[in-house]
Amino acid sequence: MTPSEQPRPSAEGDYLRLLEAMPVMLWTADADGRWVHVNRQWIEFTGLMDDVGAFGFEAALHPDDLERTITCWRQSVARAEPYEIEYRLRCHDGTYRWFLIRGVPVADPQGRGIAWVGTCTDIEEQKQARQAAMAMRESAVRALGLALETRDRETHGHTDRVTQLALRLGHALHLSDTQLNALRLGAYLHDIGKLAIPDALLLKPGTLDEREWQLMRIHPVEGERFAAALGFLPPEATDLIRHHHERWDGAGYPDGQRGEHIPLLARLFSVVDVYDALLSERPYKRAWTPDEARTELRRQAGTQFDAGMVETFLTLLQRPDDRSANSGNPPVAPAPGDGPDRPPN
Repeated sequence: MTPSEQPRPSAEGDYLRLLEAMPVMLWTADADGRWVHVNRQWIEFTGLMDDVGAFGFEAALHPDDLERTITCWRQSVARAEPYEIEYRLRCHDGTYRWFLIRGVPVADPQGRGIAWVGTCTDIEEQKQARQAAMAMRESAVRALGLALETRDRETHGHTDRVTQLALRLGHALHLSDTQLNALRLGAYLHDIGKLAIPDALLLKPGTLDEREWQLMRIHPVEGERFAAALGFLPPEATDLIRHHHERWDGAGYPDGQRGEHIPLLARLFSVVDVYDALLSERPYKRAWTPDEARTELRRQAGTQFDAGMVETFLTLLQRPDDRSANSGNPPVAPAPGDGPDRPPN
């Protein structure tokens, strides 16, 4: 038999051998998004064969990443758009590592989708480095917020309390991880603009006159300016800092925004900020009881606050893990001068 008469391997066989030889994790899927093949690198890492069925990767996914990953993949398949996501894969020894997964649709000459091909790239070290950098930035941001508490002696612990309350409310509202991160950073720095307010004004007992109020109302604008100068806060965080004193009815400051024109995170944060401020003793007011504070939030729902935010927050406070909601303090009518005639700054 001459060389020309030798049987030639099929194109598909050549392609599969090429996949097997590649030093990275590769996968293919059919037009409907069902994984039909993974190469040797995938099998050696996960310990799973290529016949695991369904989308093919669920069995190796970290449980916390499963829902968002499947949702993203299905959307990409439905739209025939490139697929990119980071998630954790289980190694054959039971440990997890972060991977960047990319996939692209393949079309025939007529433009009909016929398959998907993609890669899985180990990014564990890069992910750890990014998370360490983010932790350092967050620590620095929190330190700035706590520095203000050192100056404003009456608000000790306020920054950490409102940050934790805001995150609990954010989880209850099913905010994304990106939104929760912006909420955390904005909460830490929400009052950083008060560094521009003189001590005599910031710590003054009693009601502020109109000139003093005008000066006090610049602190959200100054706060946004300080925060933006850091260079790494997301816009949602600086929006929170600027707008957390806006009111649902448009009577707030600094811009008089109203209703859903107020950024979402600012609407959320204003509820928990005022709640904690009412529970705290200030130079111009006594500490309210939790029942008084909850009653005030209900009274201001739809006027000062987003009514939906108030409803979700008050429901959250009924859960057993909220100590303030179960303090047992009886309702006490606010004494003269204790009410919201001078709201939390």
